[in-house]
Amino acid sequence: VKRWRQEHRLGSDGFMELAWHPGEAQVDFGVAQAVIGGDRVGVHCLVVSFPFSNMRYVVALPGENAACVCYGLRLVFEHIGVVPMMLVFDNATGAGHRVAWDKVTIVKLFALFLAHYRLETRFCNPYSGNEKGSVENAVGFLRRNIMVPILNAESYGQLTRFLLERCDALANNGHYRKGTSIASLFEREKEDMQPLPRIGFDAVDWQERRADRDGRVKVDGNYYLAGPSWRGWSLEVGLRAFDVELRTQDGRVCAKLPRVYGSSPVTIRDPAVLLPALGRKTNGWPESTIRDDFPAKLRLAVDHMDAGDRRHAFRLIARASDSSGFDAAVRAGEHLIEQGRALDEASMMMLARRIKAGEPVDDVKAPDLRVYDAFMQRKEV
Repeated sequence: VKRWRQEHRLGSDGFMELAWHPGEAQVDFGVAQAVIGGDRVGVHCLVVSFPFSNMRYVVALPGENAACVCYGLRLVFEHIGVVPMMLVFDNATGAGHRVAWDKVTIVKLFALFLAHYRLETRFCNPYSGNEKGSVENAVGFLRRNIMVPILNAESYGQLTRFLLERCDALANNGHYRKGTSIASLFEREKEDMQPLPRIGFDAVDWQERRADRDGRVKVDGNYYLAGPSWRGWSLEVGLRAFDVELRTQDGRVCAKLPRVYGSSPVTIRDPAVLLPALGRKTNGWPESTIRDDFPAKLRLAVDHMDAGDRRHAFRLIARASDSSGFDAAVRAGEHLIEQGRALDEASMMMLARRIKAGEPVDDVKAPDLRVYDAFMQRKEV
């Protein structure tokens, strides 16, 4: 069979060298191992290559859906300060679905992204990696030169910032053929690209879901908690690359939760959404699902409170959570308890903001704001 194929091989078999113009970019995904927040995960690396200059950029993402594609491309565009004229994609990614050999249907979210940045796009033929050889090589190059040894980062955002900086540093190398640095060629290439729009594209896919009797909505096989107040409501679910936003039809935000990829054995929730319910039904505290989310000393203090004090504590923590997040709010509450102080709104709000800003408050005495009350009292002269 091999000999027959060699004898009957057509003269047109083989690959043609392709010419790429300034402002044209190729896009593809690769997977590499990294440690994110202490867990070793497979990071989906969105690689953008500019064949004319051989400039390459990579963004770390948790998946390859349309929201991740749009979010990653926006980061690259804002990093370089311009927008390319043309994007060349793989056979089929989260941006589109191949419905026939020569036809790809672009998903709605990515179509909106293309309109926002005034982009043209083209999808390669199936099994035709040579049509985007620049980005195919860039995926392997960046994985070997940046992702080894295994990187350790607190978040995907921190990892992405490091990767983009390393890509800029690698651009000081010379072009393999043109006899000058990649960085100088890319600066020349950017002159043929489009300016950034004033407002970046919010890559969010809105879908309608109905909350069950527990106030949960099901998305991609996982349950996200909107809160008991919204049970039975028809809610809008906004899917982004890293979070899921739940809101009512009139725009009221119920919760904003981290997006989970894969199957989660538990409901994804923000403990703060249950605080209003506990403020109304304080007897539910001992069996509450968020009791273990409280720091030990604050949890013990709440256990020994009567109904009125619990109601007051939950409402204070809820207000601090709205401005600074649940973790900062309960840490502020625990700090006040450790200092032998009762929970008051002014101290809770101020401490929670300081904790959110990253200030170390563990060894700092909680402020006594009663001096301001004395200062405001009228004194007789």
